[in-house]
Amino acid sequence: MPLDRCGDLVVVGAGLAGLTAANRALDLGRTATVVETSDSAKNLCASRLSGGLFHVAYRSVLAPPEELAQKILAATQGHVEPELAQALAGNAARGVEWLKSMGVAFTSIEPDQGWRDHVAAPLGFYDQSHFVWEGLGADVLLNTLERHFLERGGRMLRDTRAFKLAFQDDRVCGITGVGSGASFRIQAGAVVLADGGFQGNAAMLAQYVTPHPHKLKLRGPAVGRGDGLRMARELGAALVGMPHFYGHVLSADALHNDKLCPFPFVDFLAAAGMLVDSQAQRFVDESKAGVFMANAMARHGDGTATVIFDHAIWNQAGRVFFCPPNPNLVEGGGTLHKAQSLEELASLAGLEAGPLVASVRQRNEALASGRLNSSLDERGALKYQPVPIGEPPFYAAPACACITHTTGGLKVDARARVVHEAGHPISGLYAAGSTAGGLEGGPQTGYVGGLIKALVFGLLAAESYAGAT
Repeated sequence: MPLDRCGDLVVVGAGLAGLTAANRALDLGRTATVVETSDSAKNLCASRLSGGLFHVAYRSVLAPPEELAQKILAATQGHVEPELAQALAGNAARGVEWLKSMGVAFTSIEPDQGWRDHVAAPLGFYDQSHFVWEGLGADVLLNTLERHFLERGGRMLRDTRAFKLAFQDDRVCGITGVGSGASFRIQAGAVVLADGGFQGNAAMLAQYVTPHPHKLKLRGPAVGRGDGLRMARELGAALVGMPHFYGHVLSADALHNDKLCPFPFVDFLAAAGMLVDSQAQRFVDESKAGVFMANAMARHGDGTATVIFDHAIWNQAGRVFFCPPNPNLVEGGGTLHKAQSLEELASLAGLEAGPLVASVRQRNEALASGRLNSSLDERGALKYQPVPIGEPPFYAAPACACITHTTGGLKVDARARVVHEAGHPISGLYAAGSTAGGLEGGPQTGYVGGLIKALVFGLLAAESYAGAT
């Protein structure tokens, strides 16, 4: 097996976290090599397919760090350790300024609502069911970072997959893997794992997220196979927040019909109406939005559910957001049952009429008395306002949970160092982006922001290594 003495830093993954770490290493006078499994110059990853919006728990990156840290802790109900929350909050504005110094342009979405003021330019919107990304902000951002990296002497190894971490003298000192059909070994001062989560690995999803991975729609390319997690685990690395993921609720037909993925969401229909399981029982606080609902659905019953709503909801909540379900759900081939009574609707949807009628009645009564979400185990502030289900015709839309990326991963400290199960950092090993866990999740599956998490911990990984050598 050939030995490649590459020098300082090896970064696994060419998404936002990886390219940030690699570029920051060059800033600090170090050398860097990026290893990327894709052979394409535009490797599809969660960051490239994102909307390019940088925020911290739905607050501007320019908000006071103390405020941002509190937002992170509140959103995750204390799941994120205070030191990590402070690291993310305290470096968010600096991270965006660093991107600007690299030539990345930003715009805003008006009104910015206090958090949509830093969107990678040019701005683009999804007006159809398939991903629209090429030439838009996130794509341009990654192209810019890669160009800077290569122009300054960085090395990119594409069509190359890391399989094992090299460990010697109590520290990580490189990787081994396969590239262009041949095995290789790279010796380096340290390794940054930034290859995404494990959403593309059905076995790991079954182990950590849901007993029904085949009913969890992958909302994006089949990347993020958990290689970084597996390699670090072989060295005793700790994991944190593994059941959680970022996702939404789609038509169940999206499982076999790609015209219904990544849009339209049926989150807003469910938030205004209700979700029921195969027994026609309501099982989740729909007001906590799509990420929470998707996580709850993946772990409940058989992993699927049905959205129940009425004519008013279909014509109001059904028409909001990009590529809304009204009319795109039906136009894309999605199932939508429609009936003049709940009994008839139950028959069409394959549900028991009695339990469905009772569930709708109980839900409407609870809504009228102000106690709709007080009887469920996991409580939180309302994010979307439910309304009565009572105006015929009534509708039922079979639904599935979709996953964009996992949010659980390797436990890291505030310097992006991977932490061993025994509680100490693993020397020479860092993690950033979706490979790192502990920055999102918690009882309500709090979402903090994938892009800002990748950016900040990519910076911290390179800076930690440079400061330690």
